[in-house]
Amino acid sequence: MHIQELLEKFNLYGPILIFWLLYLESLNLSGIPATVVMPAIGFFIAGSEYSFGYIYLIAVIAGIIGNLTYYFIAHKFGARIYHKVYNKFPKTQKSLDKATRLSEKHGKKACLIGRLIPGVRGFITLIWGIFRVNPREFAVYSLIGIIIWDFVAIFSGYFIAVYL
Repeated sequence: MHIQELLEKFNLYGPILIFWLLYLESLNLSGIPATVVMPAIGFFIAGSEYSFGYIYLIAVIAGIIGNLTYYFIAHKFGARIYHKVYNKFPKTQKSLDKATRLSEKHGKKACLIGRLIPGVRGFITLIWGIFRVNPREFAVYSLIGIIIWDFVAIFSGYFIAVYL
């Protein structure tokens, strides 16, 4: 498939596809890390009919809805999920341990800080759900982190496409 065909598909389905992809990514279910997906989204925005702001807004909304969904799942089933993931997938142990230490050391700031660290950002919601942190505080700190992360990640791809 040529780049022109990809851009045509992006113009047709881009916002819906981006919403669902980033919603699933915030649940750790996309199979593609945000460090790959988000710059690619920025790259495609540059050649599409959509503005950076519009797609960025969709990304932030998808991220916060996905993280709130994950938080409430973790709040209800978190301890079981944590132990299952920790024992079944040894490669995740380092990231889970790091997210746990970060949360214990920095408290509320850990949610914001954790959103900005690849490898940790996918588990910070699980940890906060398990710790049963106040949902409002989780939402506020997550939103701030998502706004920063999404802008930097998406803009990096956009910048490359437009200026390099």
